[in-house]
Amino acid sequence: MKIKFLIVFLFLMSSSFVFSAKYGKTDPDKLYSRALNFIEQERFFEAKKVLKAYTKSKPEDSYGWTLYAFSERKLGGLEKAKGLYEKALSLDADNKAALEYQGELFVELEMPALAQANLEKLNILCPNSCEEAEQLKSFIAGTAVK
Repeated sequence: MKIKFLIVFLFLMSSSFVFSAKYGKTDPDKLYSRALNFIEQERFFEAKKVLKAYTKSKPEDSYGWTLYAFSERKLGGLEKAKGLYEKALSLDADNKAALEYQGELFVELEMPALAQANLEKLNILCPNSCEEAEQLKSFIAGTAVK
C-alpha cells in the first residue's frame, strides 16, 4: 500500500513538473517572451499574470517590473502600477522605459509636476533626445496616440 502511494505521488509530482516546463511556466526567458506577446496583443490581464511570475523568478530585473507596472496601469490599477514603477526605478534609476511610463501614469493621476520631472530626467539621460523622452513629451502635451 505504501509503495503504491509512493509511486502515485512520484508520478503526480513528475507529471506536474513536465506540464509546467512544457508550457514555459518556469523558464524566465519564456515567461518574458510570453508577456511581450500578450502586451503586443493588448492582452494585459494575461501579461500581468505572466509578469507576476516572471518578477518572482527574476526579482532584480527592472524591465520585468516596468512591464508588470505597464500591464497593471493598462488594466486601471493605477495605485498598484505606481508602486511597481517605483520598484523598477529602485532597481535601475536610469530605466528610460520606466521613467516614460511612470510619467504617463503621473499625467493620468493629474500629477503634472512629477510627469515633468520624469521628462527632465529623460532629457538628461538622452541629451540628443530618445523615443522615451519624445513619447512622454507628447503624452504630457496630450498629443500622444494612446
